[in-house]
Amino acid sequence: MMIVLTKEDFTSFSPSTRAEILAVLTSKPKANPGQLPTGFTEEDFESVVDLTPGQIEEFMAGCSDKTIAGLKVFAEHGPVIQAKLLTAIGIEKIGHFQGRVTQRTRTITGDDNAFLFAWDNWEEVGEGEGQYAVTPTTFRSLRIYFELD
Repeated sequence: MMIVLTKEDFTSFSPSTRAEILAVLTSKPKANPGQLPTGFTEEDFESVVDLTPGQIEEFMAGCSDKTIAGLKVFAEHGPVIQAKLLTAIGIEKIGHFQGRVTQRTRTITGDDNAFLFAWDNWEEVGEGEGQYAVTPTTFRSLRIYFELD
């Protein structure tokens, strides 16, 4: 749906209504994880973003071959993957992979708090253990990029 408001329409609203409209229009949309995967909470997805196919295309243009290979694992096995799938393809330092992906996500979205992945346990999981998840929107965009559908 598209609603068009002229300046005159907008100024005819009460100050509280104008403030509410501006708040909605300037807020960043939250990612939609859909039904939360087993082992994840809403807090795990709090700063996780949805990337469109166009954003994934732009994202990949600045990535190393190893990062692209890691993201292909999400496209093939996601939207939730076991971290050990990343080590199986040669990503030995998952924290480094995660950091590079986070940095690229923030560059693409312009959001300094954005993450591409949710992680099921940030506190007690060792290298190669645990699960990562992307949103269904990002998962679909990755599948489109890798031509898996």
